[in-house]
Amino acid sequence: MSLVTSRLRVVGGILADCWLGLIQGLPGQLGYRLRYVFWKRRLKHLGRAVKIERWVRFNNPELISIGDNSWIDQNVILLAGFDRLNRPVRQIEVPSLATRGEIFIGRNIHVAPFTIVSGIEGGVHVGDDCSIASGSKIYALSHHYRFDHDPADMSCAFSATVEPSRQMTISGPVTLEQNVGIAANVLILPGVRIGRNSFVGVGALLFNQEFQENSLINGNPARRKAPRFGNGAE
Repeated sequence: MSLVTSRLRVVGGILADCWLGLIQGLPGQLGYRLRYVFWKRRLKHLGRAVKIERWVRFNNPELISIGDNSWIDQNVILLAGFDRLNRPVRQIEVPSLATRGEIFIGRNIHVAPFTIVSGIEGGVHVGDDCSIASGSKIYALSHHYRFDHDPADMSCAFSATVEPSRQMTISGPVTLEQNVGIAANVLILPGVRIGRNSFVGVGALLFNQEFQENSLINGNPARRKAPRFGNGAE
C-alpha cells in the first residue's frame, strides 16, 4: 500500500467518524434514512426496512448481519470480532448456528434499548421473529474469576485491563432459534442454545445450557419450568 493510499484511508476514516457523529443522534425519518445508508455500506448484511435508532453502536460491523424488518433500538451495543490477546480460555462446545466472531440477527427482530449483544469469539445467532427486551445482555466471551488450570493462583484478575496472562476467559456460541422471547434484564453467558418457540423470563441467568424447543425458562440458574405453548403451559 502506497503512502498516499494509506493517508487517504486515514482521512476517509476520520471523515466517516465525523459524519457518524452528526447522524447518530439525529431524530425522525431523516435520521433513520441517513443511518441506514451509512451502515448499509459497512455491515456484512443489512436487510430491507431495518430501523436503526439513535446512539446504536456497532463494533466490527463487517461481521454483523441484520435481516429484513428488524428494529435496533436506542443505545443498543453490538460487538463482533475476535480475542487477539492470547488469554487462557475455557472453550464450551455446544451445537450452534452461530459463526465464530460474528453476530447474525434474523428478520422481524426487536433489540430493545440498553441491550448488549457480544459475539466476540464464540458468535451469536438470533433467529427470525425473536425479541430481546431492555437491559438484557448476551455474551459469547466472558471473564472467569479464577484459572481452570490452577484455582489456587491468586494472580488471576477479573479485569480486562491487567496483562492477558493474568486473565481467564470462557468462550462459547450463543444461539436463539426462531420465535424466542427474551424478557427484560436477562443475562445469557457463553455456550447457550435456546430452542424455537421458547420464552425466557425476567432476570434469568443462562450459562452453558441447552433448552429444547417450546420451553418456558426462568430462574438463576435458569431452568425449564414448563412448555410455553400447549398442554402443561403456565
